[in-house]
Amino acid sequence: MEREIVFQEVSFRYPDGEADVFTGLDLTLPRGIVSLVGQNGTGKSTLLLLASGRLLPTRGKVFIRGRDTRDLADETERQKLVSFIYQNMEFDTEESIGRLLAFVHANGLHAPGGEDPVTVAELVEVFELGAILGRRTQEVSKGELQRTILAFSLLYGSPLVAMDEPIFALESHQKQKAMDYLTRRARQEGMSLYYSVHELDISRKYSDSILLFSREAAPRLGRTAEIFTRETIEKAYEVPFDMLKRREELYRKYLVELLRVRGEG
Repeated sequence: MEREIVFQEVSFRYPDGEADVFTGLDLTLPRGIVSLVGQNGTGKSTLLLLASGRLLPTRGKVFIRGRDTRDLADETERQKLVSFIYQNMEFDTEESIGRLLAFVHANGLHAPGGEDPVTVAELVEVFELGAILGRRTQEVSKGELQRTILAFSLLYGSPLVAMDEPIFALESHQKQKAMDYLTRRARQEGMSLYYSVHELDISRKYSDSILLFSREAAPRLGRTAEIFTRETIEKAYEVPFDMLKRREELYRKYLVELLRVRGEG
């Protein structure tokens, strides 16, 4: 199992926090597709931020492909190793989405003059962006912006991509389509994906390994078939599996209605 990200005796506490989120964490994230699974408030977002160098440990070290994240102060240097997709990414720009896609593609990490593994036209089709190419990022819905940011990440070409709830505002068919494409491209190009989503079925279907979080123990890493069992999921979430599935369904309905009311569907 090839090592991509290594945590060595990592402890982390937010400046206004009363306790460590992690204490003395030793963990190695492998190459491939890893889904972070567990209750809210157990450290999934924090771990993704530490793993991508967007947060630095209070104590200990994090290495991305052998490089200490403390030595990656420049955002451009971090992006050469790992891109980060935040749960709520919003930014205003005067450029259209079509022009931004072309800019990211032209200035990405893919070898100049080489065979490009991905094109703007392909991503416009996959992520259903054709109708918004002339709009600016602040003029589109939350789901449209999420699909646009996924396209930006693939066009840029970082070898590792960390994603915190990157598809929560997408419709069901768009989630499946996006994850099908992302995981296929990752395997074809040797890219590693580390992500969290609310839907357990997506974590199970679209992962090689799962990093399982709980309130009582350090995150546990294992192959998806080993970790994703009824018993382990119930223990981590502290509720019966059937109730958990029902809660997911209610949350999705709530989110769809919230986006509809806000006009972001």
